[in-house]
Amino acid sequence: MTKIFHYINFALIFLFLVGICILEEVIVSGSLKAVQNDVLAIEQVLQEKDALLDSEIIIMVDNLEYTWAKNESKMCYMVNHKSIQEIGVEIARLKGCIVIDNIDDFRISLEHLSLYCHSYLHFMGASIHNVL
Repeated sequence: MTKIFHYINFALIFLFLVGICILEEVIVSGSLKAVQNDVLAIEQVLQEKDALLDSEIIIMVDNLEYTWAKNESKMCYMVNHKSIQEIGVEIARLKGCIVIDNIDDFRISLEHLSLYCHSYLHFMGASIHNVL
């Protein structure tokens, strides 16, 4: 009879760990995809503009910064903060490029953000290694 309870406890612990990994995957993927979507939207608007000192671009970058700050605070519980700090640094660069109206560096920072999110989505996903 006690062996049955051990098996039940083991199964419950395993299911709990799998649930945590799935929750981690949903939050991390959702946060990174939100940044990717914001970057894509900024890139599309930027194609129509010839200067960064535009209220639409400024608002979009501010929204990106706000969204990232909100999502980063959730992600810090699940991933190493040093692994995701580059995104915050690039967002700060975007804001600096707007101030000096440097559209070339702005585009490069957008590319970096897109690259970081794309690569992080690949290695921060849930895996059986996380469960074990």
